[in-house]
Amino acid sequence: MVPEHFVRALDGFEAVLVATPQDRWLSPSPCEGWCAVDVAGHVIAGLLVIEMRAAGRPLPQDDPDWREVAGEDPVASWRTVRARMMAELGPEALARRVALAVGLEVTMREWLEKYPLELLVHTWDLAQATGQSVVFDADLVGPALETAQQMAAGGRERGMVGPERPVPEGVDDQARLLAVFGRDPSGG
Repeated sequence: MVPEHFVRALDGFEAVLVATPQDRWLSPSPCEGWCAVDVAGHVIAGLLVIEMRAAGRPLPQDDPDWREVAGEDPVASWRTVRARMMAELGPEALARRVALAVGLEVTMREWLEKYPLELLVHTWDLAQATGQSVVFDADLVGPALETAQQMAAGGRERGMVGPERPVPEGVDDQARLLAVFGRDPSGG
């Protein structure tokens, strides 16, 4: 069975994606040099990678053009890719071992259990770019924060994660998660 937290994180991203006003796709996102459509395309491309790994196909050498992946209708592109990816995630695929960019080898199930981190951070990025507000479920944020704290240093070394931002005492896990990944949780 596909991990429930992964499916719920997909649903959360889709909710923000669907609510994106048409005139906001080119609005700047918190990811330097990216706009809303770039964030959408990046996340859709991530699902394509999951689909390829689940099917046992080789991954492309280079990252695709995010805007090309998002296409003219990012919501339709997302739904098409999500459906294909989910169709590939049967028991055999979930048990398949995959090598991750960070040098680990895990099962697809183990990878997908940690994947909400990627989805949550980019859900917030898309919401910020498109004038939406998003509050994550605490039971998704807690495990994602643990994963973020384990992975952030390695991500910074590879230039994939920005410098951690300071946060005041007493902030919630969502704010801490965003700060670990270089985002300003206040949206500023």
